[in-house]
Amino acid sequence: MAAREFYRIKKVFNNNVVLAEKDAEAQEYILIGKGIGFSSQKGKTINKNNFEIEKEFIPLEGEKRKNYLRLLEEVDSKVIAVTEEIITLVGDELGEDINQYIRIGLTDHIAFTLKRIKDGIEIVNPFLTETRTLYKKEYSLAKKAVEIMEKNFKLEIPEAEVGFIAFHIHGARSNSEVSKTVKNTSLIKKLVAKVEAEIGHNLAYESLNYARLVNHLRFALERIENNKEDNLNPLLENIKNNFAESFSLAAKLAEIIELRLDCEITEDEKGYLAIHLQRLKREVGID
Repeated sequence: MAAREFYRIKKVFNNNVVLAEKDAEAQEYILIGKGIGFSSQKGKTINKNNFEIEKEFIPLEGEKRKNYLRLLEEVDSKVIAVTEEIITLVGDELGEDINQYIRIGLTDHIAFTLKRIKDGIEIVNPFLTETRTLYKKEYSLAKKAVEIMEKNFKLEIPEAEVGFIAFHIHGARSNSEVSKTVKNTSLIKKLVAKVEAEIGHNLAYESLNYARLVNHLRFALERIENNKEDNLNPLLENIKNNFAESFSLAAKLAEIIELRLDCEITEDEKGYLAIHLQRLKREVGID
């Protein structure tokens, strides 16, 4: 016979989601289970084994706690359960700790997406190509997340949504806001367009050259934002003299980045970017 586990109800969000405190631990948990909140009320003690609990987890703490608990009151319990299934999948497949604040953004995002689909509103993602290349692992997991959503909600969900969920997964892995990931992806899209216009050649999105360029730009942005730009480029003067056009293009890209991120990029960093641009031009047969 399973050991009895008693919880004291602290808040009922809806028929299937409650906030409870485990008597033996004085630890709060979110419990998701069919009907668990139906006959429960604040202060009541329940035996967990009397319910079919789908999910049990410790709620968010700190300043975002109130926001999350408010979200639990507003969102359908099925959305909460599906979000938890996705978070569990991501954590298990990555084998790493992810920022648990993903619960707020992802829960809210999934609820909003479902409403848009049911209302017949088209979901458009202008950064899908860049996301697929920049965040391959996150994109792969996002595809599995969408499969979970389609199975549970009996809806066909467009690929655009895969890209958006990939943003949330990346943010949880890197401890950064989703808005920052979107901002950088948008910036990379603009930089690639500038490169294509300057060299007079459109890059095939599935090509190695495209992948190399966007990934170089991604890591360059991370270095710049984290103030980890290489301090010294021993080839800088040679690059300026021998690859003048590529260095000029690198300077133009640097200006775009500086305006968008309100920062200053070193000549050394421009030199490293010029080397990559020179290689790119050679690979596509321009130089």
